[in-house]
Amino acid sequence: MKLVGVTACISGVAHTYMAAELLEKSAKKAGYKIQVETQGALGQRMLSIKQP
Repeated sequence: MKLVGVTACISGVAHTYMAAELLEKSAKKAGYKIQVETQGALGQRMLSIKQP
């Protein structure tokens, strides 16, 4: 299964990245592939869209 997620918070200092990390670890543990976009104070890590 493939998952996509977006994390953000008002201040965007820590919770955005903590949530993304937990989602990535949990998905990996469950055997899923995941891409998480973060939108926080340290900038955005956008999802990369790969076309076949």
